[in-house]
Amino acid sequence: MEKNITTMRNLKKIVKEQNKSLTSLAVQLEVSQEAMSQYISGKIKPKTATIIAMAKLLNTSTDYLLDLTDNPTPSDFKLSEKENKLIQNYRNLDKEEKIKIEAYIDAMIDIKNK
Repeated sequence: MEKNITTMRNLKKIVKEQNKSLTSLAVQLEVSQEAMSQYISGKIKPKTATIIAMAKLLNTSTDYLLDLTDNPTPSDFKLSEKENKLIQNYRNLDKEEKIKIEAYIDAMIDIKNK
């Protein structure tokens, strides 16, 4: 029986295209650099939560990261320029500031839903 190997070559590609490094992504995901290399080569498979976190950090789809599509930004997934700016601004906040923003957004949603 043939072993089903899932590579993540698109992961390496999108990291390079976004001028990021696998090392910085590994730090953000709290995984080792060795694990990142093994994900790309297909030696090990990342946990589902790790794949989802990667997709969010890289603003792409999990299908693209798993080499199931060549399209890094499916039309139903693409964020607007303003949404990308909001995400970048959020990522630049410290932990306490993020908590305040999240609470504010939750409050706005509650008000909207009343």
